Amino acid sequence: RTTVNKLLLVLTGFSNDINKCRVSVDAVVYYRVNNAIVSIANVANAHQSTRLLAQTTLRNILGTKNLHEILSEREGISASMQGSLDIATESWGIKVERVEIKDVRLPVQLQRAMAAEAEAAREARAKVIAAEGEQKASRAL
Repeated sequence: RTTVNKLLLVLTGFSNDINKCRVSVDAVVYYRVNNAIVSIANVANAHQSTRLLAQTTLRNILGTKNLHEILSEREGISASMQGSLDIATESWGIKVERVEIKDVRLPVQLQRAMAAEAEAAREARAKVIAAEGEQKASRAL
């Protein structure tokens, strides 16, 4: 019988942007004990060790990404994390089945700044479109 233990990791990592913006990432690691004897013999606490390794792995992977990559490459981050964890926990008798990045939360100040930047870009584009329309109208006269 195979039991899949669900481990919810709520972690904080850093992106590699110029201002080192702090992001909070929720990830779930699905793993099972493949070999109980090896798990007990090779590691003192397989659950805690897997949890700590997952935290470290996620932080290391996030540290190599900029904010845009963290937001757009969840699947790639999950796959990279799963591969690393599976290799590292194999000697503990643990099989990492799946890793999912559930949520990426940005600080409120950064969300506001991004919204203001998007609004400014929309306004600038609207002005360009209006100016092009006026230019076409003046040519038609």
